[in-house]
Amino acid sequence: MKRILLIIVVLFTLIASAQQNQNEILANYNSGKYTVYKVKKVSYGKYKMIKVKKQWPIQFSKTGDKTSTVLVKRAGILDETFKPDVPGHPAYFSFSTYRLTFIDGIGVYYSWNGKEQATTKYVFTKGGLNINYKELNKIVENYSKAVFKNQTNARAEVKEQKSAIAEAERKKNSLQNREVSKIEIQLVNTPNKVAHFSEAIKYGVVAILKDGSKLSTENLGGKIPWSDFILKNKGCSNTIDEVRIDEDAKTLKEDRITLQAISKFHKTLKATKHINTTNNLSIQVNQTGFWGHERHKYVTVFQGQNGQHAGRGDNLTIKVKTVSHKQTGVKLNKIEIFNTTKNKLVVRYKLTPNTKLIVNNNGGQGMNGFEGRKGSPNGGNGGNGGAGGNILLIKDPSVTKLNIVLNNAGGAGGKGGAPKYSYASRGRNGVRGDKGRINKQVKAVKLSF
Repeated sequence: MKRILLIIVVLFTLIASAQQNQNEILANYNSGKYTVYKVKKVSYGKYKMIKVKKQWPIQFSKTGDKTSTVLVKRAGILDETFKPDVPGHPAYFSFSTYRLTFIDGIGVYYSWNGKEQATTKYVFTKGGLNINYKELNKIVENYSKAVFKNQTNARAEVKEQKSAIAEAERKKNSLQNREVSKIEIQLVNTPNKVAHFSEAIKYGVVAILKDGSKLSTENLGGKIPWSDFILKNKGCSNTIDEVRIDEDAKTLKEDRITLQAISKFHKTLKATKHINTTNNLSIQVNQTGFWGHERHKYVTVFQGQNGQHAGRGDNLTIKVKTVSHKQTGVKLNKIEIFNTTKNKLVVRYKLTPNTKLIVNNNGGQGMNGFEGRKGSPNGGNGGNGGAGGNILLIKDPSVTKLNIVLNNAGGAGGKGGAPKYSYASRGRNGVRGDKGRINKQVKAVKLSF
């Protein structure tokens, strides 16, 4: 009877304090050493709370009426710093995958799952412990859910506070209302190759004030926000911190990229930096046929024991014309690849004559047959490989050197499936697809870029 009354008292206390968040509850807690109870599993579904020999130090860091951290020295030596989930209205403090909640004079150290269930690991108290494991978990769950419902406004306040801090930081480091004489673009790294698919080029902006002092963006060691600038990059991505060269050579008309930043608050201040392209990074283009196991993505299939046949490589027309680099004068091959099977442009590149271009329009590989099964013990046949696509290579008379590799082999057939029983038969291997044709011509070429 006494135990029932105790549980009722605990639950009544919980209901009365359910609306209190952790900041309010911890107003009555002080740093010091706490008695620790550890949960031990006795048998399936049964647990007991065992008192740990040594007390653990717990330190509460408070600012005004808010608790910013709870430092638990686990086993007296391991520091674990718990932080509030919502600083203005916390339901718990978290560290790694664990949570810490204080209720009715005790601290509960527990884990929380996706079903909103608590699993207690330790309990901290200044006195004794008169509640069992299951009841304790339920109290933590009910308390947490009650506080969660009241966190909406607190979360909005935290979000507003963070936005306000971010805006104050931006204004503090902004060029707004400053006297700026000029701005410059500086490279963080100097790339060896400036070409399609080359590594990113990292850059920042430096502002020189009229008093001679300098400010810069974060990647150059300063704090000017990128939002102070309007970017108008050409031939590369229009992104902060770093840029990548455009994959389409049509945008690289001048054979260089241009980084440009304009001050939002000083519209006459503009920083521009040109970087010539080197066009010397090898590229691989793939227009291969689909594999047998992918056939269902392209056509309707009825899958039995036999492996699916693969698709043939697409037919391609490749046009090449040699021109001079508009900045350095070196020779460049302008290359355009058109997929005649799908009637679409694939790529447009500019490469130096020595730079390798690999074009793959091989047939896909056939699917393996399935193993035999009861009632159908023979293995399934492997699917046939797809044929290689055809290639028409047209070189303008200006082309004297072209480093290109054309791969249009037929795809391998799939392997036959193994039999279910020793007396049954293995499936036949699929047939390799035919190699595609390559036709080369030399005649005047007109490109789309």
